[in-house]
Amino acid sequence: MAVRKKRSGGWDTRSWLNLRTAVQVIAFLGFLALFLGALPLLMRLDPLAMLANTIASRSFLLLSLVAMVPLALSLVFGRAWCGWLCPMGTMLEWFSFNKWRRKNIRLPDGWRAVKYVVLIAIIAAAILSNLTLLIFDPLTVMLRTFATAMWPALDFIINAAESALNNVPVLQEPLARFDNAIRPLLLPTNPLYYRDGLLFGAIFITIILLNLLAERFWCRYLCPLGAFYGLLSKVSLVRRRVNQSCIGCKLCEDACPTGTIRRDRDCSSDPGECIMCLKCMDSCPCSTSDFGPVYAPAKFNSYDPVRRQLFLGLGAGVLLAVLFKFNPFSGRRSPYLIRPPGAGDEDMTAKCIRCGECIKACPTGAIQPSQMEAGGELLWTPLLVMRSGFCQYSCNACGKACPVAAIPALPLAEKKVTPIGRAFIDRGRCLPWAQGTPCIVCEEMCPVPHKAVLLSTSEVKKEDGGTITLQLPTVLAGRCIGCGLCEYKCPVEGESAIRVMV
Repeated sequence: MAVRKKRSGGWDTRSWLNLRTAVQVIAFLGFLALFLGALPLLMRLDPLAMLANTIASRSFLLLSLVAMVPLALSLVFGRAWCGWLCPMGTMLEWFSFNKWRRKNIRLPDGWRAVKYVVLIAIIAAAILSNLTLLIFDPLTVMLRTFATAMWPALDFIINAAESALNNVPVLQEPLARFDNAIRPLLLPTNPLYYRDGLLFGAIFITIILLNLLAERFWCRYLCPLGAFYGLLSKVSLVRRRVNQSCIGCKLCEDACPTGTIRRDRDCSSDPGECIMCLKCMDSCPCSTSDFGPVYAPAKFNSYDPVRRQLFLGLGAGVLLAVLFKFNPFSGRRSPYLIRPPGAGDEDMTAKCIRCGECIKACPTGAIQPSQMEAGGELLWTPLLVMRSGFCQYSCNACGKACPVAAIPALPLAEKKVTPIGRAFIDRGRCLPWAQGTPCIVCEEMCPVPHKAVLLSTSEVKKEDGGTITLQLPTVLAGRCIGCGLCEYKCPVEGESAIRVMV
């Protein structure tokens, strides 16, 4: 059936849909720009992350007030964030698989309660100063995935293509210009690899593939941020309205991407589930639905967070927060659990929202998501893996990128003298100490003034009975800040002969 044009404030429905598409594209490009620039604005627009951080850290960041903007938007336009601005929602719409999916699986409405349970669990855990459950926040999912999986994969593909095309002489100069243009502006100068990148990529792909079951499955049943906006949307000003001329043709029900329009309920919809996509208006042949002011709060549904969902969410949040406390490494902290400059485990527990902004900001790839080095409570918080990269002496990008001050934004002069660990030499692996092989790489690489690695000259006997003069390295503890450049550059294969520890 051809789409009929309806007038709405001087615009027909198709014009509004085109505007929505344009806003989605611009918002997604804005997300990419913020991601590439390692700018923390996106996470500060996330009211759930900012609220959980405020509760868990028992502190208030003035910049978290930015989250009031989308909150105010939701009080006027309901879940418009989900349908117009959210980068996760936009990708789910672009990969909706509508042509592949024969029919939406209509799960019982009770399944919609899952996202509210997750939301309540996040808040309950935050009350106990635990933010681990923010790994389910859609914006943290997006940023972690792009930082650790998508961008490294794109870099690998481009590197492989350049290597293959570079064999064609006529393409060598254009390829060099292209490479210089995108590095380090868009892609790193050297390939970067991240822990759990495949896992993060698999999680994201799974969220996308859930669209094969039902359109916007994540938004309908799982998204805690969507649940947060859904609660506010119960009292939003602008909502979908249906007049008495509705003939119950079911076209709007079929068009609704969140399945909230029900013919058995006079084609009405729940404002807590409606994402303001306007597709119902576009599909309606009788112009019986529109969006306008409604001044009474919406009715609650069986899946909305009443007593049962509240207790279930609270119980899940408290239980998980307690279980995360049981750290298999408790009492014997890993000596290699090195945090970014100025940050400590306490900051990671009560402040870090697991967004991955610091991972993207680190130019050397030293910042990696933690695994179980400190237990589940600190899962996917940032730590420095010096064999993957090093803490660049004249760089404080991670502190600037952190949206919640879990990594303090230290001035560069202060950062340069802030110890994050100390280097130790394993004389059983060190080339001059263990094998009598000349090597002074650690001393040469040390960036601190007056060098933290001291070389002492010694005569060492060789296996053939002769002698050789070697320079043997020793770390001066008072000068070392643990930047890890010596560990990164150490020529010993496998585990470095000089390692940074806490």
